[in-house]
Amino acid sequence: MGTHEKKHSRLDLLQNIVITLLTVSAVMLFAATQISSLSQGSNLLNRWFSASSSPAAAAAEEEAAPLSAPVRVAVSGTYGRYGSVTLSSGSEEFIPLATRLGEALGSARSFLSCESQDFMDALSQPSIFYDFWEALPLSVLAELISLPDMPAAIASTNARQLVVSASDSGTVQLLLWDGEGTYLRCGTAITAGDLENTISRYELGGAYFAFDYAENSETFQQVFSRSLFLDPLPQLPQLSVANALTDTDAVLTRLGFNPYTNSRYMESGGTEVVTEGDQSVRLLPEGIIRYQGSGKSDLSIDAESETPTLWEAVSGASELLNSLLSGHTGDAVLYLQWVQQTGSATVLRFGYQAGGVPIRFADGTCAAEVVLSGTAVSSLTLCFRQYTAGGEASLLLPLKQAISIAARQEGKELFIAYTDNGADTASAAWLLE
Repeated sequence: MGTHEKKHSRLDLLQNIVITLLTVSAVMLFAATQISSLSQGSNLLNRWFSASSSPAAAAAEEEAAPLSAPVRVAVSGTYGRYGSVTLSSGSEEFIPLATRLGEALGSARSFLSCESQDFMDALSQPSIFYDFWEALPLSVLAELISLPDMPAAIASTNARQLVVSASDSGTVQLLLWDGEGTYLRCGTAITAGDLENTISRYELGGAYFAFDYAENSETFQQVFSRSLFLDPLPQLPQLSVANALTDTDAVLTRLGFNPYTNSRYMESGGTEVVTEGDQSVRLLPEGIIRYQGSGKSDLSIDAESETPTLWEAVSGASELLNSLLSGHTGDAVLYLQWVQQTGSATVLRFGYQAGGVPIRFADGTCAAEVVLSGTAVSSLTLCFRQYTAGGEASLLLPLKQAISIAARQEGKELFIAYTDNGADTASAAWLLE
């Protein structure tokens, strides 16, 4: 082989080596780019997998019931009252009563101020009384009772108690109380006959308000006049209580965090902390999570615009909370306690209810709080609880004893609810507010 040919051979060898090295470098660079992209997009992937591929998440979506509210009712006729303190706005038993309330709200156009005595006078007529425990905007109450169209003029009005009542003139009116000092009333399109048809469905007797006995009993005068009592007392089961935060990795994934991140550590008190960019989650040993996001948080709710409507905020926050709870609340569900929307900011608080009866935490806190900035979740706190109804009934004090004790704090409302004080059981008991 000549010198010229040897030079060409060496050049060819060098070219092949250079091409091979460039190819390997390109492959390594491509791989590194993809790994970096995967790392930066972990939130998106986690959310996609949790929503689309996780059997647990899919099951939670299927199990999550529509948002409902606990509601107490009293149906009053000529010969007495029917009452229930264990209804939910989503229950089949509530449908006839929800229909009448929906008709009243749907035909209401404007409210006039009235007095508390007007409200009680309405309860002395053939009427249906509704107490939703919490003051909520009528637009939200309308969604809870499946009312398709709410008159815009009254949509933002808050109501806790409402009564659909026959008037002396033969018309049917709607009155409401906002839970504080405001009483309002308006006419409706319901006929007296329609109202009577609904009232006739119920066996009257066995329910009464405190004001029914106030004239003859000094103790009944001392409690809130519309405290509702049943005779006999309701039989409510004891609830077993457990920490429902059993799978922290699944919760982190649903929040869009990588549970296997190196930015996960344990504090001395047992709280786990996970950070990712400017977002963080604290997992407390007693079953509470605290999420802190930012204005650009990837965790958000669905809405048609950058600022959700009130109901979009309520339903979106509820869906998010239920996805985190993953259907592990047992015989309890969340209900909305309070919502406030100011500009693009929305604050929502939720509690637990079981069998239409609220569960109050002994320390006065709520079960969940969600703060939205537009559709982004700025912060979220959720107490994971599982409540299971047992075969043993709660032991309630006889009404006579309970009302004697309540009379020592004049003007307070006396009612029955569950109390969660951190023990492994929760019983229904008489409470004052």
